Amino acid sequence: MTPTIARGNGAPGLESFSDLADGTVGGLIAARAEEHPDKPALVFEDSELAYGALDAAVTDVARGLLSVGAAPGSSVGILLPNRPEYLLAWLGAARAGLIEVPINTAYKGSFLDHAIRSTGVRVLVTDAALLELVADLPEIPPTLKTVVLMDGDRPHRIPPAVTVQTWNDLLAVGDPVADLPGVAPKDPVATMLTSGTTGRSKGVVYPHLMQLVAARECAVQMATTADERLYTCLPLFHGAAQINISMHAFYAGATVVLGRRFSASRFWDELRTHRVTQFNALGSVLPMLLAQPPSDRDRDHRATKVFAAPAPPQVLHPFEERFGVHVVEGYGLTEIKNVLYNPLGARKVGSLGLPTESSLLEIHDEFGNRAAPGQAGEIVYRPRLANIMFSGYHRDPEATLATMKDLWWHTGDLGYTDEDGYFYFIDRKKDALRRRGENISSHEVESVLLAYPGIVAAAAVGTPSELGEDEVLAVVQLEPGHEPDHTGLFAHCDRSMPHFMVPRYYRFVDRLPVTPNGKVRKHQLRDRGSADAWDALAAGLKPTRHA
Repeated sequence: MTPTIARGNGAPGLESFSDLADGTVGGLIAARAEEHPDKPALVFEDSELAYGALDAAVTDVARGLLSVGAAPGSSVGILLPNRPEYLLAWLGAARAGLIEVPINTAYKGSFLDHAIRSTGVRVLVTDAALLELVADLPEIPPTLKTVVLMDGDRPHRIPPAVTVQTWNDLLAVGDPVADLPGVAPKDPVATMLTSGTTGRSKGVVYPHLMQLVAARECAVQMATTADERLYTCLPLFHGAAQINISMHAFYAGATVVLGRRFSASRFWDELRTHRVTQFNALGSVLPMLLAQPPSDRDRDHRATKVFAAPAPPQVLHPFEERFGVHVVEGYGLTEIKNVLYNPLGARKVGSLGLPTESSLLEIHDEFGNRAAPGQAGEIVYRPRLANIMFSGYHRDPEATLATMKDLWWHTGDLGYTDEDGYFYFIDRKKDALRRRGENISSHEVESVLLAYPGIVAAAAVGTPSELGEDEVLAVVQLEPGHEPDHTGLFAHCDRSMPHFMVPRYYRFVDRLPVTPNGKVRKHQLRDRGSADAWDALAAGLKPTRHA
């Protein structure tokens, strides 16, 4: 039977894995197929794939990958936009004891080379357009031996020394009676690449059990039932779509509804068409939906819940009121999965919520002592079970050890707790600013900047002051058609934040520098400094001080 999902903050017992089949990704899919083979597991546009057919296709992919040169423990790169074959390649690799490497479709040049080369990708599943980017590389990574192309694709160039198979060939090439390798919960299932905001991205190695427990806890916290339909249009190379929606739905025995890409104008129509009950969103998605013209159909849908982080109050409340969807906030990192959720029935808006059943989190001061409620410090984490956080950075034990101290994994994030144990985010440690003896959260400054009309992206960084501490530099990106208004933006900041937080310097840019994962490269903004920025002090403007 499909597991009964606990409601509220509780979860299945920590020592009970009966709801996780054999503790592996492939085992979970097989269990769901046995329970309800004819139930839709995946919906994509006009097509549906039932759990039984999904399970059979996953086995075919597993055998095919092994037949075209992937050996147990080797890496299979997936460089695809959202489509069903992406999920089949991921799940098939998992069943074969292979390691999935999700590759951002925006990668090219050195980013793409690093993703393939550093993880030792042997088989790459892609399409013809993206294969062109591989062919453009100055030197093909030596581990790459086979490319699996989508059917109907006609590549213009094939990288040298690489064999090309079609997707249908892959499904047919495997030995139908061959036994698949044994896979254990502790075995690696994926190498997820970090964003690389401060340098080269690192490969985060996931055990099978980590993905399953992450899915289970998401289902528990979202109170997901087996009759729900979970939608994502976020790219499958991100954990938000792959784990928080897809694996989450498979754990619950629910249905995944996969969209090609996000479109604010078509979003609600797609949800109505597919009878979606919940979805997930990155922080920018909710404001973009709110920016659409109001409609008498704003509540004409079946969606009741969305997981979105971050969702500041000035976005969360208007979104819920207009669309009738409950917003769930939380917190997680690639290395440790989602470990905090704001409870459905007892949330505190603006907080990150409470730890999941398998997670132990604390706030530590600079000396490694547990901080009192309300005291700022670093968020640190321990798992309550083995094999539910990353196994380490791929081939980088030094970087792995650098994140551990006093038997805690250090997130690099600053936060605090309240008297009830709810966690709150302040800032990344490296992005925190100090000015005139006051600590400043760049996250809070950016929230104020984003509330100014026409600003679609913002970053606050420290820049050297003649007084020895940081001045605050605001770098903002405007919507097309909006003209820079330095004095207006300064006045808005002066009205909205304490005087010591108000940026002195302002720069308007066409586009913020971001990683291929969309995270701002703040080190580039800091390196550039304030030399060409508008200076409020030089313009005769000073923040208002209140007694």
